[in-house]
Amino acid sequence: MEFNEIKLIYPDAQLTNLSVENSDLISFPFKNQWIQFKQENKSPSEIKLLQLLFASKKTKVASMASKWQNYLINGLELPSLTFNNDFRIIQFALLKKDSYFEKKTWLNAFKSIFSNSEEAFFIDENSGLLIQKKSDDQLTLDELSGIIQTLDDDFSIKTICYIGQFWPIDKEFKTIFKEEQFIFEKQKNKGKSLLSLPIVALSYYTSEALEKSALMHILKQKYTSQPELKELILAMWHSQGNISLAAKSLYVHRNTLQYRIDRFHDISGLSLRNMNDLLLCYLLIF
Repeated sequence: MEFNEIKLIYPDAQLTNLSVENSDLISFPFKNQWIQFKQENKSPSEIKLLQLLFASKKTKVASMASKWQNYLINGLELPSLTFNNDFRIIQFALLKKDSYFEKKTWLNAFKSIFSNSEEAFFIDENSGLLIQKKSDDQLTLDELSGIIQTLDDDFSIKTICYIGQFWPIDKEFKTIFKEEQFIFEKQKNKGKSLLSLPIVALSYYTSEALEKSALMHILKQKYTSQPELKELILAMWHSQGNISLAAKSLYVHRNTLQYRIDRFHDISGLSLRNMNDLLLCYLLIF
């Protein structure tokens, strides 16, 4: 049965790349994706019919998947032997890959970057997860960024990653994972290739309040609508106000950058050398 045929019977049916099980939705595997139905207004017999139609497929998908894929995506339990360790999930999305891209070779190379990596797998055509067990020899974000950039150059692709926090395997683990997924989805097109909670927390958790503010909306339109101004603010923010580092990241002379900062101050009254002003400008560009 094709999706458009199912849609004729159940107009609320939706396709998604991830399984989401809650009190409002029921999900089943469908042609390398997941099909979701709203449980409201469906009789017990209708739900039972859907389960019969898709249950065998779900069992087949689960049996072929790894233990972590079963746990995080297919809704199964994780073997208890992992419960005494902390783990983090690295989410990745691949951009600009060509027809010669070898997914398995890249995945093995990517997995080798992380010590104590448990598993790595794709959840759709362009994105996936890597699960890492906590150890004493973790690379810093700067070190990871450099290695991943080298890997991108070798495979002629662009990778965006979200480096999760380490958590114990308990009843909250999958809830945290779902929130990290949502954060990654919202933040992965904001310009940075390596993300983590400390990097995105400010913009992510203030975004709703900023969207509701007429004052911030006016400031944003007035002072940060031009791409070059966004680039300037981001460079100063990522260098924490260090003009020399910001100039280096923008490939301009230090004096050139100082001139741009002074010109922005003349226009807006905000100084990118002042951390309070810089924070405000950083919030404006999201």
